[in-house]
Amino acid sequence: MSPEHTSKPVAIVTGGGTGIGSATAAQLRQTGWNVAICGRRPQLLEETAAATGALPIALDMSDEDSAGDLVNAVIGKFGRVDGLVLNAAVAHAGRFMDTTDSLWRDMLETNLLGAARLTRAVLPHFDKTGGSIVGVASLAALRASSFMSGYAASKAGLGLMLQSVAVEFGHKGVRANLVCPGLIKTQMSATALMTVAQQRDITLDAAYETATQHVPARRAGHPSEIASVIAFLLSEGASYLTGAIIPIDGGASAVDVAALLYEQDHKTASIV
Repeated sequence: MSPEHTSKPVAIVTGGGTGIGSATAAQLRQTGWNVAICGRRPQLLEETAAATGALPIALDMSDEDSAGDLVNAVIGKFGRVDGLVLNAAVAHAGRFMDTTDSLWRDMLETNLLGAARLTRAVLPHFDKTGGSIVGVASLAALRASSFMSGYAASKAGLGLMLQSVAVEFGHKGVRANLVCPGLIKTQMSATALMTVAQQRDITLDAAYETATQHVPARRAGHPSEIASVIAFLLSEGASYLTGAIIPIDGGASAVDVAALLYEQDHKTASIV
């Protein structure tokens, strides 16, 4: 298949069938990008493709051959690649002593090694165009919590990997940044919070409210709010921004947990 001759920039979005990936595909398409989305669930990819005009490519990021196959398909279709969004992720919660090597491997293969393989496959094509890479991690990459050790380690590793890419390839015009969303209303977070809702006999909306009661914004975020930042990082407007790790969390990472005690004593304070 001969490539389409296009002056439009081209982006690859992994985990593009749902949530932040799907919203990012929509945002990029609206701002003039050609977009290829990939993931393990063909039906969801097709639904996003139908809604956005993105090119769907079903594959598993943990497969060692998937990176080369994906990049070859995108180059074969569009003739270029200018942006990469590393959004695909696997999360397994559990106590540290209960997490097995198998669970760690599953998360590391997709969240870190799969991202590294795809980055290596894309970088040679950035020699022609420069290029921008955006990793999608989590607040878990910046702040520790119980039951998420393997996921947190994989996402923290993604951040340092991308900073290394930013340093090593910056002279070639390549930029690499990481975004760390807080609690976002996605299928993944809804599934996790539904368990909490059932245990407390509350609604899912009430579970979201409880989970964000100490977040300065007092709410969960929406996928489109993360997608907007990703689109900016891929754009020329962010041409001098590289090697950054950016929380998009409604202010959650700024909270002094110990000081919450004092906040409770000032509930009636008004904005001056």
